[in-house]
This record gives sequence, structure tokens and C-alpha cells, in this order.
Amino acid sequence: MARVFLSHSRRDANLVAAIASELRKHGVETVVDETIAPADDFRRAIKAAIRRADGFVMVVTSPDAAASSWTSYELGMAEALGKPILLLLSQNHSAAQLPSDLAGLPIAAFDPERPEMVGREIVDRLLAAA
Repeated sequence: MARVFLSHSRRDANLVAAIASELRKHGVETVVDETIAPADDFRRAIKAAIRRADGFVMVVTSPDAAASSWTSYELGMAEALGKPILLLLSQNHSAAQLPSDLAGLPIAAFDPERPEMVGREIVDRLLAAA
């Protein structure tokens, strides 16, 4: 079974739970930081979870969410580990609004009101590259 790490802002936890549910329907196991057991070294736990993942998805519903220190850390870890990366960007925003360090990442626009529509795209675009 393929495994995907879902990076996101805490305020998008409900949306990410819906995306994770949709991915499970496609046979994809998901990891989000809320599922990581509290540990003395949370950074180490995040790194281990990303290392075990077959791909990395960064869910961005606003430019501010993309600029958070945790999502930046998680993205940097995924890049350092050579993981396939897909940035899910809310269709309410444009790529031009994102921080410059996200330029060049593969981007898929999605409707935050319809998270059920994004599962197949993640499987096709991200896991095909794994």
C-alpha cells in the first residue's frame, strides 16, 4: 500500500482529514502530524514519518499556510529525502501568491469545498512519480 504524508496548517485539519479519507478509498495510507504519537523529539518523529512515505502532499488553502515554519520544515525534509512532492493549492488562490521557495513545485488546484475530488489526482500525479 502506498503511503502519503499530508503537510498542512492546523486550521485545515478537518479539510485534510477529508482528503485523507478520500485517499484511503484509493488504497493510499496517509500520515498527518496529528497521527504521530507525542514524542520527546517531534522533529525526529516527523522526519521518520516523511522518510517512510512514498510521497509528500502539501495542502495550501492560503499563502499564509504555505509560509508556516512547520510546513516549510516538512517540505524541506521531503526535498532532502528525495520524495515526490505535490502542492495542493486552493483554487481560491493563485501560484503567484505563494512564497518564492514554492515556485517550481508541481501544483494541483483543488476546491476546498469538494475534497473528495482530489484523491484520484494525488494518486495519478504523485504516486506515479514514486
